[in-house]
Amino acid sequence: MFQKGDRLHLHDGRVISVRRAGIPKIKRGKNEHAAIRGFVRGALVNSTSGEEVRGDYHENVITTYGHGMVIKNFVGLAGSSYASFWGIGYHTQAQSSAFSTASAIDSTEYGLHSTGGVSRATVSAGSQTLSGTWTLSQSFQYASTHISHAQTVNCVAQYGNSSVGAGTALSLATFASSTKGTTQALNITYNWVFST
Repeated sequence: MFQKGDRLHLHDGRVISVRRAGIPKIKRGKNEHAAIRGFVRGALVNSTSGEEVRGDYHENVITTYGHGMVIKNFVGLAGSSYASFWGIGYHTQAQSSAFSTASAIDSTEYGLHSTGGVSRATVSAGSQTLSGTWTLSQSFQYASTHISHAQTVNCVAQYGNSSVGAGTALSLATFASSTKGTTQALNITYNWVFST
């Protein structure tokens, strides 16, 4: 959940300051479609002739519980093979709408225990929470031993695969690059917001 005063950097370059707790209204880009809508249509079938008379489509309502299940299953709260593995590293391309075609961190991805590790961080169900109806929040603390020598980081990517270099990124986010020192921890929170 976003708090008043949080700053959101959008991939189109805009920076929005949250005016009140919750999800701010953000105008969607022409290719962004986050809302979920379902439609149902029935058909009457004559049991003798087999003739079918179809009705019109009617929009259904996704309940709060149903929307929560969509979020949980897509992002990984309900399972372990979704976006529950985090890659961290250095990405050279500036964040932009071109990210939608990216498949991985493009320069260097660090495994846990960067002096030779090949595993990504696993964001367990215990560190994922639903905030209200439309936001799933994930968090992970990279301890000093997780990235055990000084590395420049500016990107977190989410994968459905636990091995560094494997799988396709489900999301990418870059931030101002920083060198994580050998004795520093790095706390990261990642919010998935599904608009209403």
